Amino acid sequence: MKLEPNKEVKIAVINSNCDKLKIGDAVYLNGPFIDMQRSASMCLTALVGIYPWVMTSRFGIESENLDWDEGYRVWCPEKAVEFCISFV
Repeated sequence: MKLEPNKEVKIAVINSNCDKLKIGDAVYLNGPFIDMQRSASMCLTALVGIYPWVMTSRFGIESENLDWDEGYRVWCPEKAVEFCISFV
């Protein structure tokens, strides 16, 4: 089996104590590229911290071991923002 990371990914803010990222903000990825037309701002510290789940979503993997539940719920490294990462 050959897996290719070609899923479109949505990174949505679902809980926030950050004045820069608000609940409902979302970033959309097409492959490794941010869809700037559809996306809100994103914190690079958060993106680097959550990127393993972004890659998992790009491959379309729904892992129970990683707590998949209609997306991966993960916090930024500073515990200020919770994201739901899913493929579209």
